[in-house]
Amino acid sequence: MNSNRTLIVIYGFLILLAVATVIRFNRLKSNRVGNECVDNVIFTTNMLCAPEIVRSFEKVKDIYGKKNTLFFRYSENSCSSCINYYLAEILVLQEEIGKDNVWIFPSYPDDRGSRIQLSNELAKYNYQNIPADSLLIPTYGGEQKSYFVWMNNEGEIDMVFVPDENNLQYLYNFFLEVKKKKNWINQK
Repeated sequence: MNSNRTLIVIYGFLILLAVATVIRFNRLKSNRVGNECVDNVIFTTNMLCAPEIVRSFEKVKDIYGKKNTLFFRYSENSCSSCINYYLAEILVLQEEIGKDNVWIFPSYPDDRGSRIQLSNELAKYNYQNIPADSLLIPTYGGEQKSYFVWMNNEGEIDMVFVPDENNLQYLYNFFLEVKKKKNWINQK
């Protein structure tokens, strides 16, 4: 009788271990770079994961958008060192894919000081200061988040990416996906 109970306990333990392994595998799978949503909404390339961004962006894409264009959106309340880092990385990417294929959309007050600051900081980019009420800047965990939008060669929003300051590899992977989308990698 004791051996039967022992076997039942062992089988129960193995079943729990198998279930835990499947759950862990699914979480890891959803966190990989690709077309899935991530539980914490920090990294996504699937526009369906960020519908509020897509809906908001639809208002301006006809004005600024063209095929195969990367857009970067942030506010003056965003982490300034993060924005400076992203802008430096965008500059490197811009050299590879062309300045015409990149637009920066900051959200700063419409005053003389902000205009001077933006013209100095963004002189190497195509940019337009767009108020927050005209183009969404989402808040996750009480913090405004910058994000990227990629418009594909059909002129449709194809990818939305919210960078994670704690994992810069996601940013590099996203930029690699952008280059793959237009085959800029193969042209070099």
